[in-house]
Amino acid sequence: MQTGFKKLDNMINLEKSKVILLTGNNFADILSGDIANNVCLKQNCDVLEVVSNKKEYLIKRLLVNNANVDYRNWTLKNKYTKQELERIGQATVNLIEVTNRMPTIIEQGMNLYNLRKITKIVLDFANVYADREIVSALVVLDIFPLNAGHIKRIKYIRNIIKLFKVMNKISKKLNIPIIIVYNIDIEKKYNVETSKINYLKKQDIGYENKINKYIDKTIIINLDEKQEDMYNLDVYDTNSKIGTAKLKYDFKDLLE
Repeated sequence: MQTGFKKLDNMINLEKSKVILLTGNNFADILSGDIANNVCLKQNCDVLEVVSNKKEYLIKRLLVNNANVDYRNWTLKNKYTKQELERIGQATVNLIEVTNRMPTIIEQGMNLYNLRKITKIVLDFANVYADREIVSALVVLDIFPLNAGHIKRIKYIRNIIKLFKVMNKISKKLNIPIIIVYNIDIEKKYNVETSKINYLKKQDIGYENKINKYIDKTIIINLDEKQEDMYNLDVYDTNSKIGTAKLKYDFKDLLE
């Protein structure tokens, strides 16, 4: 199972079941969505995405990625050329033809606010593959309840630990790779004087010592201060940093 980003695949191996934490700035959920789309559409693989009310966005991104056009022009009038619009139209047709391979996208609403319901959705999905030796399935979770600001801190921490613990068990027992999107609080890293967000490290992730044992890989996305529209992906295992990759804004490719 390949993510669609070769350099990232060299550092994280989705051939084996594992739990991956994607964190950092708000582009974490964009990257996870692109990984899910790449795995789902370019390979014979089933994908479950539980997202925070972004189903429409993910579908738009599916179209522009397959048409190889810039997503940022989607909402700008007359920004796409005639040729680009034709490619978007063809991409739409192509996606319709592979509907059975498109991600199963579940938007989180109040009915999924209960973490137990989310866990059950993942468990039911994973159980389909319980008796198979070779599994081609991926779960992506952008957990809305755990990012809600009104949740009390104690309950917040408890839910995070419980989530990783349960997902780790599902991943290993049923051989399902799971990516969890967890945008950490970066306000404390904001530099008022420079109006920039300081570089994030694994140590900046709250409750690290308690959740580390449940996570196989951690990917932290940071803005590259030296180059506009460029990001650094720092990849950690349970013990230390194992690599860094450069990422373009549109997430089409990882630079060498």
